[in-house]
Order: sequence, then C-alpha cells, then structure tokens
Amino acid sequence: MNVYMGLKKTIYISVVLLFIQGIVLAQENNELSELRHKAAKVKDLDAYCEVCKYLYEMGSGADLLLIYADSIRQLAIRDKSLDCFLESYNWSSEAYFMKGDFSKGFSLKYKTLVLAENARRIGDALILCSDIGYYYNVCARYDSARYYFNKGMQLAEKTPLLADRYRTMLTNYASSYLFEGKMDSALVYTLQAKERSAADKDTAMLIENLNQLGTIYRRQKNLEKCISSFENALHLCEAQNNFRTAAYIYGNIATAYCDWKRPKDAIPFSEKAVEYALKLGNHQMIGVCYVNLGAIMCNISGRREEGIAVLQKAIPILEEVNNRRRLCEVYSYLINAYRQNGQQKAAMDYLGKLDKLAHELKTDVEHYRYYKSKAPLLQMGGRYAEATDYYLRMINMLENGYRDPMDYEHYMRLAECYRALRKDAAAYDCLYKAYALRDSSFHFEYTEQLSDYSVKYHTKEKELEIIRLRKNELEREAELLKRRIIFGSVLALLVIVMLFMLYIRLRQQVRIARLAKIASEKEQQFLVLQKDTEQRLTRKYIDGLESERQRMATELHDDVCNSLLALEMNVCSLPEVKDGRMDGQLKQLETIRQRLRNMSHELMPPAFQYATIDEMLSDYVLHLTLPEGMKAEYSSTEGVDWHKIPQKVGFEFYRIVQEAVSNALKYSAASCIRVRLEWKDGLLSVLIADDGRGFEPNKKTNGVGLRTLLQRADAVGAKVELDSGIGNGVQVKVTVLV
Repeated sequence: MNVYMGLKKTIYISVVLLFIQGIVLAQENNELSELRHKAAKVKDLDAYCEVCKYLYEMGSGADLLLIYADSIRQLAIRDKSLDCFLESYNWSSEAYFMKGDFSKGFSLKYKTLVLAENARRIGDALILCSDIGYYYNVCARYDSARYYFNKGMQLAEKTPLLADRYRTMLTNYASSYLFEGKMDSALVYTLQAKERSAADKDTAMLIENLNQLGTIYRRQKNLEKCISSFENALHLCEAQNNFRTAAYIYGNIATAYCDWKRPKDAIPFSEKAVEYALKLGNHQMIGVCYVNLGAIMCNISGRREEGIAVLQKAIPILEEVNNRRRLCEVYSYLINAYRQNGQQKAAMDYLGKLDKLAHELKTDVEHYRYYKSKAPLLQMGGRYAEATDYYLRMINMLENGYRDPMDYEHYMRLAECYRALRKDAAAYDCLYKAYALRDSSFHFEYTEQLSDYSVKYHTKEKELEIIRLRKNELEREAELLKRRIIFGSVLALLVIVMLFMLYIRLRQQVRIARLAKIASEKEQQFLVLQKDTEQRLTRKYIDGLESERQRMATELHDDVCNSLLALEMNVCSLPEVKDGRMDGQLKQLETIRQRLRNMSHELMPPAFQYATIDEMLSDYVLHLTLPEGMKAEYSSTEGVDWHKIPQKVGFEFYRIVQEAVSNALKYSAASCIRVRLEWKDGLLSVLIADDGRGFEPNKKTNGVGLRTLLQRADAVGAKVELDSGIGNGVQVKVTVLV
C-alpha cells in the first residue's frame, strides 16, 4: 500500500511539473520569436547577438545558433568589422560545443583568440581564455584548462576593470583540481577564490565558491563543513531568487546524503532541485536534475521502478539539448537498474546505446562508464573471461590516474571472476588490493574470504616451489655467463680503440677541419649576401610596381572615370540623344567607364588586415567580369585557419592569382578557369588552371605578365610550376612553405 501511495504521489508531482514546463516552453517560444523578428528587421550585430545569447542561455537550438553566427560573419565580410568577426567565430564555437563537436569548437576558439590577441583586445582575449579553460575542464583535460586559466588571470591582473573575470577563472582553476580528484589543491584555491569574492562583494561568485567548498568537504567526508557551506550558499541563492544555482546546490546536498548511505533523506533535496530547474525553464538543467533524482530512486529498495521511469523521462530532454555526456550517465544508471531487476535484455539494449555514444565522445569518462556497465552484465551471464577483460581495462585506467571512489568494488568483482575461472592466485591478488583500498570499517566483512583465497594460493605456491628454485638457479648461471661475455667484448673493444687512436694524426685532422669550416662559412656568407641582394632588388621592383599600380588605379578612378562620366552627361544633353540615335554609343561609353572602374579596383591592394587570403580570393573570383561562355570556379582546403598565413605571403599570392587569371582572360579563350587554394602540413599552394588554347612554355617565357609572376613568387621564396601545351590549356602552381 505504501509503495502504491508513493507511486501515485510521484505521478501527481510529475504531471504538475510537466504542466509548468509547458507554460515555460510557450513563454520561451514567444520571446525567441520576438528576438528573431527584430533581427530580421534590423539586421545588425546587436540584434543578431541577442538571438545568439538567448539560444545559448537556453541550451538548445545549436543549428539555429550556427545560422545566426553565419549571418554575423556575412556582416563582418561586408563591413570589414573586427567586432563582427570576433562575435561570429565565438558564437559558432559555442554552437559546436552544444552539439558535442569539441574539435571544431576548440578550433574556432583558438582562431578567435589569435584574432583578439593580434588586435590587442585584452578583454576579449581574457574571456576567450576563460571559455577555453572551461571547456577543457568539461572534457577532462585539466592541465590544458589550467594553462588557459593562468593565462587569463595574468591578463586580468593587468586590468583592474576585469576583476570579475579574475574571480571566475580562479574558481574554475580550483574546479579543475576538484574534477581531477586533487582535493587538497582544490580546497586551497577555492578558499582563495571565496576570500576574493567576499572582499569584492561579488555575491554570485561567492555562492559558486561556497557550493564548490561543500562539494570538496563532501569528498573529504567532512560532514559539518559540507552542510554548513551548502546552507550558506542556499541562503544567498534564495535571497536573490537565483534558482539556477539553488537547483545545483540541492542536487549536491542530495549527492552528499547518498555518499553517506542515506538515499531516502536525499529524495526531498533532489525533488527540490527539479522544482527549481522547472521554474528556471532551462532544459539542460531539467534533464540533469531528472537524472540525479532517478539515480537516487534506483538505489532505494521498492522505488527502483519509479527511478527507471524518471530516468527515461530525462532521455528525450537530454536528446533535445544534445547533452550526450549526461545521456551516457542515464544509460549507465538504467543498465545497472535493469541488471539488478534481472532484466538482462533491457540492460543489453541500453548497453548498445551507451557503446555507440562512448565511441563517439572518445573520452576516458565515457569509456570507463561503458566498461563499468558492461563488465557486471557479462559476469551476471556467466561470461567470466569476457568480464575479466573489461574489469582489467577499468583497473588499467585506475592505475594510470583515473579517479573512482568505488574502485575497490572492481577488484572484488574481478576476484570473483578469477575464482570462477579457477585462477586462485590472481583472485587472491585482486582481493588483497580491494581490501587495501577499502575503509577499515569493511575489514571484517571480507577477512574470511581473503583467508580462503590465501590458503589456496599458498598451496599452489608450495607445489611450484621446487620448479621455481631450479628456474632461479638456471637464471643465475645464465646471468653470470652473460656478464662474462659482455666484459670480454668491452675489453676487446677498448684494445681496438686504443690501437686505432695511435694511428690517428689528430692535430693534422683538426687543422684541416678548421680550414674547411672557415672556407665553408665564407662560401655560405657569400651565398646569403647574394641571395639578400637578389631579394632586395626583387622587392624594390615589386614595390615600384605596386606603387605604379596604385597611382594608375587612382588616376583611372578619380580622373579618367570621372571625365568619362562628365563626357557621358554632356553627350546626353545633345538633341540626337533625345531622338534615340545615339543609344548604342551611350551604352558603349557606359561599358567603357565601368570597365575602367573595375580595373582601378583590381589595381588597388587588398585589405588583408580584415579578411584572409581565402576570403579575398573567393571574393575576387566571384566578381570577375567574364566573357560570354566562360565561367570561373574557386575552391580551398576546408578546416584551415587562414589567419595564420602572413600578410606578405597572402598579398603576393593574391597578385599572382590576379596576373595568372588576367592572362587567361586575355589569351586562353577557355570555357572554364579554376583557382584552388590549399594548405597542408605548413605548405601553402595555389593552382590557376584553364582549358584554353595553351602555348609552348619553351617559346614563350619572356612575357611581362609571366616575368612579374615569377618575381612576385621569388619575393616570398615560393616555387612556380608551369605546365602547358598547344590545345591543353595552362596550369600555374605556386607553392611556399609557411
């Protein structure tokens, strides 16, 4: 009857909570629609950022966030705005982190950080260091996390206005030690962060510090300080209506009660956490709180079915927000619950889902959770050899630094598998390790079992004693013989070396080597001087060429184009124009003026401080004026940070492409011109190819265009490959090591 009433109460609470959740979702959709409508109307950076911020805070809509981040990127290209580029890369990275694609997320964060540092945007660089460190904590790469937190704190100390960021990073720095299981270091830095937050009167950060202290004291089994820290944090949260942090704190209190083997007392706190999460309306938090509540219920006799129902309720919410790590946790709890219920088929179904996610995420946490779930299932089915393999994988991770407070259980279960396989010596060893790891309060529980294994182990030891002694004797004899051989070999080698050294005329060889070295250095200096001279002459020629291009561009744009415009206006006033007899001439005059204007734009140097070589070449090819029947295509290597290409190299490559494409337009009569930019293993290359009439390179190597192209390539140390033939088109490939 009590179980029935408890289940009825749980169902009633779930219905009410779902009703509240539906109201919150409706409010969210209305607010998001208003923000999107505003962004579509205004189309500026602030409006787009408001939508991105809302999507990020709600923890859902990663694909939609990517779309708005790309809209900001289009603004950046159009306005050549550094702020737009920073916001675009930053929001794109957050979207990939939400999707669980940490590789792309980190790549974009690095790109944004480099851009901010080059522009000396200290505030932006500091925020990016904090974000990168946070996500390294999430994926358990704690040394990398601390590196970026340290870097950010050094920047914050130089800027007093960024003190709030310093407190945040100090707290996250302490968290990295907490996650890694280094409680002493975590306590030291968390106390420092707490003192800093209290001195600066930062209540929000003080709450985080108190919450973290409670978790640390829980791990250290200090009950009094643990509860005191959590209570102080809760008072501050509820005074400020901070439901988000309050939900996490109630969840931490519930976890503490579970650690002290009091799961029934943990239930009210976990339910309170769910209630606060629903008030906040954050799907990410709702899913996490459901997971914690379901896991606690599964550990209480008679409430396991309720726990399974709550865990299954969390799955669609976590799938919606793409929280794959928490999904792994849910699957693990469900596997354990079904295993304890004897429902092996249901447990195996969820094990398959956990297997897929664990291999996608490729982190130690998920792999360990998968092994921890699969090994007991195999053991339950009597597949002891297979179970042993997975227990050994877990133990290997534990011995290499992975933390698990229940590690002794794995040694216990491995000992049971070894016993079933009749490997008593291995079973004894595992049971001994389990006994050493477990607290003294569990000593008497396994002493008798340990003694049984010990008797069997020593019995086999005595049976093998004679064989072992004989083996040791043979090994000693082999070792003695080995030492004699080594000593004789070394002695013979020393004699040979001494005889050889008597015949070496050391002084003469040293003198000859010194003279050869001096001659080599002089020759090298001459070659370097010759190369420097050639480069200076080439640079001087190219600088003059660029200066003349800029002068001609200015003359064409400001003088010739304007004169043609004035001429066009004068002609329009003639009576013949009004009769329509000069429409063809006017159209030709307009075409000439537009072509001169385009030529002036192409002659001007590109602005590489706001766009990469990839973006500039893409824009150039896209806006080419092509004859009828001709098309131009552009492609580049994907996933490359093109900001790493030096501006000097990018500028010369841009001019080289202009020169080669111009030649193709003039002489090739091609149907297609292709431009391909590649970067692999530090090697930058650009290929310009057409399918035109071609020419014989041996008979045409003195053209101005080709000579200028070769000089530009030589100016940056690039290599030029020219391939052509009559009727085979032209291919020009320029390569340089960056």
